[in-house]
Amino acid sequence: MRPGAFSRSGFLGPGDRLAEVIARDRQTLCDLRLSVSEIASVLESLIVAAELSPSRHAQVGSFVCRLRIHQGFQLCPWTLDPNAGQCKTGGGVRHASVDWYITNTETQAEMVGPGLIVHLIRDHSFFEGPGSPNRVDPARLAQLLALV
Repeated sequence: MRPGAFSRSGFLGPGDRLAEVIARDRQTLCDLRLSVSEIASVLESLIVAAELSPSRHAQVGSFVCRLRIHQGFQLCPWTLDPNAGQCKTGGGVRHASVDWYITNTETQAEMVGPGLIVHLIRDHSFFEGPGSPNRVDPARLAQLLALV
């Protein structure tokens, strides 16, 4: 999960430990009284709305979601055989070729993240490590999505 294996920037920073990161984020969600599926579902609904738009831009209620599409796709680090395809856990990976940009127009809060994070959150309880530039902080995401 370090830089250079499944990702140039890595899913964990140099000092991050996977089990500790997952435990800390699970505790954060527990404190917020949210499940990984709740937070992932709301995020995914916004990404899907933007994917369905020819402009890759959608407004859903007070949320604006814009997508940046990349060639190829990001592999899930739990993929059993990276030469044979994506991770199959939880029905597989979606949105692995996009980055999302979400604005809550009521609070003006904004956040950016990788599309793969929906799968990582829902199926692996993983928001990436604090040392990763692609980390999606669960408390900040919950606030952005008005779940708390």
